[in-house]
Amino acid sequence: MRNIRFFLGLIILASMGLVALMAWRTLAPPEGRDVPARVQATSADLKLDRVRYTETREGKKEWELEAATAQYFKEENSVILDKVKATFFGKNGEIYILRGEKGKFNTRTKAVEVFDGIELDCSDGYHLRTKSLKYQAEKRELSTSDPVEMNGPQIRVEGIGLIVELDRQRLKVLRQVTTTLSQLAVGKFLRSAM
Repeated sequence: MRNIRFFLGLIILASMGLVALMAWRTLAPPEGRDVPARVQATSADLKLDRVRYTETREGKKEWELEAATAQYFKEENSVILDKVKATFFGKNGEIYILRGEKGKFNTRTKAVEVFDGIELDCSDGYHLRTKSLKYQAEKRELSTSDPVEMNGPQIRVEGIGLIVELDRQRLKVLRQVTTTLSQLAVGKFLRSAM
C-alpha cells in the first residue's frame, strides 16, 4: 500500500512537471532573446512550492514533511528542501516538531537531513537546538554528531552528539554532557533520596 502511494505520488509529481514544462515552453521568450537568470532552469528534474509529504505504516501516520520549496533530482533519489518542518509521531502519542532552513530527503531510504538553525520541540515540553539533525526511517531515530543544547521542565542539558529513539522514547546525549537542574528539581531529588 505504501509503495502504491509512493508511485502515485511520483506519477502526480511527473504530471505536474510535464504541465510546468508545457507552460514554460508556451511562455518562453522567442529565440534570440536572453532569458533572465531567475527563470533559467537548473538541473533539477522537478521544482515545487509549498510541499507536504506524509509517511504512514500499517495505517498510522509516522511522520510528515513540509517545505516552502522542493527540488527533485531523480538520478540521485533526492529532494532538496528549503524552510523545512518535519513532524514525527511517537508510538504513544508523543509529537516531535523539527524545523530548519535547509534539508534533504532521500526518496529511496526515506532519510531526512535538516541543516541550519535546527530546533526540535517535543510535546512533553523539551526544546532542543543544534546545527543538523538526521532522521533514519528504518530505525525511527533522530541523530546528530553536532553540539546540542536541550532545555526542559526544570533541566538543561548540553553536550556533543545526540540520538533520539522515537519508539522507545529515549534520548541520549553522547559525550561531554553537562546537566543543570533547577532549584526546584534539586529539592525534589534530595527529598526523595532521604
